[in-house]
Amino acid sequence: MAPTTPAAWLARLEQKLVEQQRQIKLFEDYYEGNHRLAFATLKFRQSFGWLFKAFADNWCEIVVDAPVERLFVEGFRFGSTKPADQDAWAIWQANALDSESVMAHTEAVKDGRAYILVGPDEVGTGYPQITVEHASQVVVEHAPGNRRIRLAALKKWRDDDGYEYATLYLPGRIWKWETKESTKVAPSDGIGRNWVPRAGEESGGNPSAPIVPMIPLYNNPTMLKGGRSDLEPAVPLQDAINKEVADMLVASEFGAFIQRWATGIEVDTDGEGRPTGATELKAAVSRLWTSEDKDAKFGQFSATDLGNYVGAIAMLLQHLAAQTRTPPHYLLGQIVNVSGDALKAAETGLVSKVKRKQIDFSDSWEEAMRLALGLQGKVEPSEALGAETIWRDPEYRSEGEMVDAALKRRALGVPLEAIWEMIGASPQQVEDWATKLDLPTRLATIGASSEAAAAAGVPPEPALPMVTVTERSET
Repeated sequence: MAPTTPAAWLARLEQKLVEQQRQIKLFEDYYEGNHRLAFATLKFRQSFGWLFKAFADNWCEIVVDAPVERLFVEGFRFGSTKPADQDAWAIWQANALDSESVMAHTEAVKDGRAYILVGPDEVGTGYPQITVEHASQVVVEHAPGNRRIRLAALKKWRDDDGYEYATLYLPGRIWKWETKESTKVAPSDGIGRNWVPRAGEESGGNPSAPIVPMIPLYNNPTMLKGGRSDLEPAVPLQDAINKEVADMLVASEFGAFIQRWATGIEVDTDGEGRPTGATELKAAVSRLWTSEDKDAKFGQFSATDLGNYVGAIAMLLQHLAAQTRTPPHYLLGQIVNVSGDALKAAETGLVSKVKRKQIDFSDSWEEAMRLALGLQGKVEPSEALGAETIWRDPEYRSEGEMVDAALKRRALGVPLEAIWEMIGASPQQVEDWATKLDLPTRLATIGASSEAAAAAGVPPEPALPMVTVTERSET
């Protein structure tokens, strides 16, 4: 049952936020390279002590960054509402979301979720304010019967002065609190004890009523939980890789100095059977073994083979690549004499993974833009349900491939603007190119005679290249 008072909502969401912080801490640590060396042997600790305390052969960062590098928003399309496209992009640029969105995507892929907060202009830009929020500071509760409805959201953080602050977002009102004492005086266990109304910032109405303006950005959401981190399958494999590398370091330490043996030598011993210093053979760089005994023999053990460890690490990396759909050449770095088709095939899984994320993230960015345009009074949120997020193509293509495809599509009568989008032009570039080519006037005269076009001052359309297909006979 949902709470009925703001204080009850605060207590409930505060506890929920603490649980969420515990869930994402593991992924935060592994992304940063702070791994748990649970499999390091006692011999490893005895050999290296604190030398490799912070050691980690960190592959988790690559697993997260690989898809994020291909997630770029280039614009929005609101159907026939052309001015709304430009207004949405102006809001995007005013809030520096070219860079902020990359941080949001990184946090969502890493922790399974990030958040987008939409509010009125508070910094004097003239545009609604959109900020991205971290999952360690924000939590959202959805309606039990409909996960598309947000009942409440809480943002809680600790400032440099040691005070904790909390902002509760409800459909009709926003409530603001701060702790009565600084945590520097009374350390907190994660749950605020004495909340009081925030000084100088009164609670007030929700400008986005009746919508909670904190929008989740869920990564790989499921029906039973909000979002999943891409590092879930990677953490166990990362632990195994760390173990193999730690074992290899121990083996290399003890195998670095070649062990030698000697037989046929009479060794003087004391009363307890221990060799005396006179005949004891000690191996060292500055020592040479000699013996006058004709039966004496000397030798050395073969060098320690570290190839078994290298092979095991390579196998684990292949499993990591398969389970996270990270291209193998991202992890193994083996791209010598590999054709372009082979590289494209190796990246098929990553491209599909990125396109799935584009679908998951699109709805959140579109809702954020609808709320922002509604706050600006440009478009009613209910009138912009046909909004579409325009993403950069996640698949890398050579210039020759794009030009060839563009010529063939143009020969089939595909409009220039569509072809420009196909070759990777952003909506802003398409509009700029169309203006420079006077495209509206040019398209309006299509089908007119060359004399009429010349009279109108419109240069003739360039001849379309002939595209022919030649059958190659089998010999």
